Amino acid sequence: MAEGLGATASVVGIVVPALHGVRLLFDDLKKIIEAPEVVASLATEVEALRLSLESLKAIDDSQWETLGKTVSDQCKAAITTCTAACDALREDLHRWTKRSADGKLSWRDRANIGFFKERQIKARSEQLQSYKLTLNSAVGAATL
Repeated sequence: MAEGLGATASVVGIVVPALHGVRLLFDDLKKIIEAPEVVASLATEVEALRLSLESLKAIDDSQWETLGKTVSDQCKAAITTCTAACDALREDLHRWTKRSADGKLSWRDRANIGFFKERQIKARSEQLQSYKLTLNSAVGAATL
């Protein structure tokens, strides 16, 4: 029983900062007015990831106990790397839009994001999708 409670506290303890980072990234993406399609798609993916984290946070102690240490360790690893990826993406986004103000992309930043960084943004989106799938698998197993 104590092992399950420790796993729950540990997972919930890292879900909260992950949710904060995901919300900040989503807010930054939504502030970009007339964003290229790739940015709008990324914002949708980030919102789906937020919902997955919220679902994971809702798993109660008895469900974590049933899932066991291995699953909780895998979830912790996924959440930790997801948080780092969101933080890095947010830093990149700030760097890529440094010439823009008030949410309006300068022509140079629009070209940079819409053309030069498109492949990188799509790769990050796929990375976030894999984290979402991992977290959804844990939620699915817990709710069976």
